[in-house]
Amino acid sequence: MSEAKEKAISGNAGPISLEALHHNSFKDMMNDVVDAGSCCECGSCVLVCPHNVIEYIDKKPQQTAKASAEFDYCGISEGVGCDVCATVCPRLWPREDHLKDAVFENARPYEDIFGVYRHIFVARTKRPEVAERGQDGGVVTGLLSWAKSTGAIDGGIVSAVGEEDDPCFPTPKVVVSEAEIQASAGSWYTYCENNMALAEAKERGLSRVAFVGVPCQITPLRKMQYMDPSFLATAKKKAKPLARQREFLRGFSDRVSFSIGLFCTEVFTHELMTERIAKRMNIPLTEVSKFNVKGEVLVYKRDKTIETIPLAEAMRDYQRPECQHCGDFSAEMADIACGGVGTDAATIVVIRTQKGEEIWRNFEADGSVETMPIGENKRAWNILQRLARRQRERIPKGAIRSGTGKEMPQYAPIHAREISATRLRAHGMAEKEVDEMLQSAYGSEALSQDVIGYMAGQPIPGDPGPGAPGEKRKLPPPPTPSQGGAAPGWIDKKAD
Repeated sequence: MSEAKEKAISGNAGPISLEALHHNSFKDMMNDVVDAGSCCECGSCVLVCPHNVIEYIDKKPQQTAKASAEFDYCGISEGVGCDVCATVCPRLWPREDHLKDAVFENARPYEDIFGVYRHIFVARTKRPEVAERGQDGGVVTGLLSWAKSTGAIDGGIVSAVGEEDDPCFPTPKVVVSEAEIQASAGSWYTYCENNMALAEAKERGLSRVAFVGVPCQITPLRKMQYMDPSFLATAKKKAKPLARQREFLRGFSDRVSFSIGLFCTEVFTHELMTERIAKRMNIPLTEVSKFNVKGEVLVYKRDKTIETIPLAEAMRDYQRPECQHCGDFSAEMADIACGGVGTDAATIVVIRTQKGEEIWRNFEADGSVETMPIGENKRAWNILQRLARRQRERIPKGAIRSGTGKEMPQYAPIHAREISATRLRAHGMAEKEVDEMLQSAYGSEALSQDVIGYMAGQPIPGDPGPGAPGEKRKLPPPPTPSQGGAAPGWIDKKAD
């Protein structure tokens, strides 16, 4: 075992080995996340639990398999082994910043405080009916609509307020028609567990779904896709439970064609709606058509008037406490990330992956969206920089397994496989048995291979850096089109 793999990581609770860090348990999740107050309520742990040990109750996972047991007890975890739930939890290491090597590998041409990117630009829909209902530039709704109409997807997962929902309180939705996609436009700034809707997508037989979510919903999706499955292999386990656990780890994310992440600083508690707006402002929630945040909370009414709430007040009195534990403002793990900061009826678009670029190129070629280089909206660029940095720096330091320490390593699947193999050998397994058990955990996947090194993305040219102590940080200039600062189609047209 190399020095890097043997190294101990220190934190509030004392040292922990990298080997131990590579396997988070149900007990870890329930203590270091749920009991610690950092659970983001995405519901992913409940979604992927193969053995019905936990349920989503009062917006939190609760152990319901054994009423007489402690809240952090899972008989499967402490018996034959499982822990699929803790493996996908976005509030345990590895977090967004530790997943870059595994998710992007060397396909990361540029990298900045807002994450890995291939292109960053501003866009808006050309379709008036989408612009009317859309949040900023109508890009997400327009992209979903195009993807469904062209057969690129067979459905989408969004949050939306349906006829059966209370006004202003969205729930997860699976959308499969143009009408459903249009009805999901806009943001409500309250939280709902979008990841749980993947279960409905499975029930309906959907296999090419676009997933739309805020950062803490995108990250567990990536962990379902990229966490090495070798942890499932244990000396006590038979083939059937292993296969079931593997299916729950990978099966839901396998149905996602691409992900769209939404920029997010925080969302608000229900009291913003029920107390501040409905009672103090005397606005019936049935009369609210949508919300936005542009330096203040904008409450759009159905009579076309707009009421406002100071943002400082909304954040002080109604910010959801769990949001303080999130350091990812710009959905750094998404294929495509979108947000309306600093723009007027337009959306900042960040394309992060090769898949995202391919989707966008086809969408842009359709002609229903217009784009502008990010350099033409320097205000939006500067606000993105400031918000992304502020959010990364605000996370309170928690238990070591929370991944909030400053010296946390990148996640490497090959390390996880080596650790699992060593654990199996320690139980007396012969090398052939070890190989067979690991292959069962991987299924049809190729076993994780060693990588000589990952190439970090190029930083923004001209970044002045942090500056002298106490001096206000100077921001880098927006990238030029040749540095990824424009949409793929815009660059292609200029080249022609």
